[in-house]
Amino acid sequence: MLEKILSDLLQNQNPDGGWGALRGKRSNTESTSFAAIALMALGENPTAAERRKRAIDWFVRQQNQDHSWPLNEATRGGSWTTALAITALTDSAENHDRVLGAARWLLEQEGSKPGILAEIILWAKGRSGVNKVNNDLIGWSWVPNSFSWVEPTSYALIAIKKLRARLAGTSVDERIRQGDAMIYDRMCNGGGWNYGNSKVLDYALWPYPDITAVALIAMQDHAREKANQESLQILNKTARETDSGLALCWAAICLNVYGQDNSEFQKQIEKRFATSAFLGETKSLALAMIALAGKRNPFRI
Repeated sequence: MLEKILSDLLQNQNPDGGWGALRGKRSNTESTSFAAIALMALGENPTAAERRKRAIDWFVRQQNQDHSWPLNEATRGGSWTTALAITALTDSAENHDRVLGAARWLLEQEGSKPGILAEIILWAKGRSGVNKVNNDLIGWSWVPNSFSWVEPTSYALIAIKKLRARLAGTSVDERIRQGDAMIYDRMCNGGGWNYGNSKVLDYALWPYPDITAVALIAMQDHAREKANQESLQILNKTARETDSGLALCWAAICLNVYGQDNSEFQKQIEKRFATSAFLGETKSLALAMIALAGKRNPFRI
């Protein structure tokens, strides 16, 4: 099964060395990053190594002068995908300086607060508690100068935690502390994570298995914390109830990071692929490869 998934993933690679969301689509940093990370998981596979080298060449050409990566060639500004590109290139010795430059750029990015005008309006309308969020905790956003979200903050934490020892003299420790605190602040009641908040207008929001897995991967250095253990239980429950191949892949990857048995979810991934081939989506194919590859997990910090 892994060989077939690899074959489908490699067929999605464009002549320029990058990947698009689907076969034949324009290369973008998100898809190329997940594909390159998946190829990393295969270790010494010669075909994977050669294709990954082409992907690395694509990253080199696409990196901005400020060391960030854009979403794609049509949107050149630095983007949240920089965190994924860093993770994809962490073990590329020849691009050491390039990766560290990107990490320093990432450390400077901050999600914004709602702003005093928004706070005044909500207070005047008696809705200051509309969201259960500590606005003093700053993570990372999808779009520059906008609200912090759990998923981009998780990707950023994974990237900079991998490079923490190489980032002496930067704000890395403080940004990690803030990011960790923000993730825990957004945890749903009883464990797990929704995409943004845990509560809106007095309604408790429910956790999703994919975002719960991504957040847990980012917080793997706190594995013994009660919040992590409760969220692992939520992940096991919600992943068993989902039909999403993407969520199953993230769940299997997360359980592997935490040293737990993920064989049940691996079997479900294989069944989903056999019936749908994940509709040829690059991200799903890449995550399935990582989930099924075994011990070599590139998301382990």
